[in-house]
Amino acid sequence: MKRIVMLGDEVCSDYCPVLAALLKAEAELWLAPKVVGTSVDHLLGVKDWVLPRQPEMAVFASGILDTRKICFGENERLVPLTTFARNVRCILKIVLEQTTSTPVWVTMPPVDARHVQGEDEFGYDNETISLYNEEAKAVARMLGVAVVDLYGIVKAASRADSTRPDGIHFDGRGSDFNANAIAKRLREICSKA
Repeated sequence: MKRIVMLGDEVCSDYCPVLAALLKAEAELWLAPKVVGTSVDHLLGVKDWVLPRQPEMAVFASGILDTRKICFGENERLVPLTTFARNVRCILKIVLEQTTSTPVWVTMPPVDARHVQGEDEFGYDNETISLYNEEAKAVARMLGVAVVDLYGIVKAASRADSTRPDGIHFDGRGSDFNANAIAKRLREICSKA
């Protein structure tokens, strides 16, 4: 049975119980004991939770918090894009160079602008999220790391499958949809590893 360590944010914790149940016949999914909010937290978490466990697969569900605006009315992000890209590169290189684990990057899902109560409240927008995701995917491609494009999966889904009451978190149906899509992709990656 394969061991998978998964680091992720609150959105990830919404679908992880279903994901663990879907993979239980093939893998033991271990979720970091605390929410990993930004790429900075992922960088710390890889050293604390991946290196000591040496799993067959290390999955990083990138946090949307990186893209949050620091100040209302300003466009500066909590983690600037260039810093985010460097963090992703460092996270993946640590796994590639210091473990035998297969690293996997999961992109940030889009927000549902129809439900977000206002950009001033959350400071998230899909244009920025897409930009950060593209940067992460480019880094992953450069390093030969597999990607689960959750952004693309959710965008391609019907409205009923991606409903989020607050525009950011998924409801039960959305979490189930995401977990099934991620499980399918992780099985594909496992079969090639």
